[in-house]
Amino acid sequence: MRIWIDIDNAPHVLIMHPIIKELKRMGHNVYITARDYGQTIELLRMKGIQFKLIGRHPGKSPILKICFLFLRMIKLFIWALDKNFDVSLSHGSRSIVIPSYILGIKNITMYDYEHINDFIFKIFSRKILLPFPLKEMETKKIHIYPGLKEDIYLWESEYKPDWDKGLNIDRSKVIGVLRPPATMAHYHNPLSEKLFKEILFKLESEKNFIGLVIPRTKEQFKDLEILLKNFKNFILLKNAVDGYSLLRDADIVIGGGGTMNREAALLGCSVYSIFKGEKGKVDIYLEKIGRMKFIEKSEDINMIKISKKEIKSLEKNNTSIAKFICDFVINC
Repeated sequence: MRIWIDIDNAPHVLIMHPIIKELKRMGHNVYITARDYGQTIELLRMKGIQFKLIGRHPGKSPILKICFLFLRMIKLFIWALDKNFDVSLSHGSRSIVIPSYILGIKNITMYDYEHINDFIFKIFSRKILLPFPLKEMETKKIHIYPGLKEDIYLWESEYKPDWDKGLNIDRSKVIGVLRPPATMAHYHNPLSEKLFKEILFKLESEKNFIGLVIPRTKEQFKDLEILLKNFKNFILLKNAVDGYSLLRDADIVIGGGGTMNREAALLGCSVYSIFKGEKGKVDIYLEKIGRMKFIEKSEDINMIKISKKEIKSLEKNNTSIAKFICDFVINC
């Protein structure tokens, strides 16, 4: 089969990497398109994935987002016109859905947050794949896979002890990872930014703490570079590092929601979410089993415990989710 995968955000590189490898192992021809956003391109190159770069993120403007979405759809349509693809796959890429529909390509869309604007997927995708905490949404079109999206790749990752080369980290201290809110997302709430800044100021006074701050975009990097100029407890990461190895060594993770929070929860870190959008079922599941806490207001910041990691990783999901998804794709 000829399979087209579109990657439009950095976490999707990690999700698709084992799927791409498995599809190729099964003998299928796999073609990748990507959007320039955040660390997407850097991670694709780090993983050695060949890709065709088509489009970029327009920034915060809702009008520009719509314009760039349709522009990228057109560019993807033109690119795919003579490729004779049998099926297409993405994790939440809206740009690939309508070009696939017009070209008669069976499209499969994955996502794991139920409060997105998903009408385009429900109308134009052939099938939708969701993780098991969203099993109540199952229909003839919507199918469930037996795990979280992080299970697809996390347990197959290899620990690299030199992930922090050149960062000069004192590993005897409590290592924290801080991920700002997704300020360009449609569900962003400015309160998350306020909480994030308050947490930075609180943690600056902790003597036994070192924090690695991981911006989502170049714009965030510039803003944080100014904010953290005189802070001593933080290292602002400019380049991508091996995320699995980083979280294996991290003790606490504080994030604005999303993939890194969930990875950290599975790997046994103390995770504090400052996400202020509508809480998704995956996060509710992780909160229920005691792997994630939510900071709802300024007073909750005091719940952050500065200590070395105590809890163990969750038991490995022995189901090959990548194989499950690949079988689903080729039998769609």
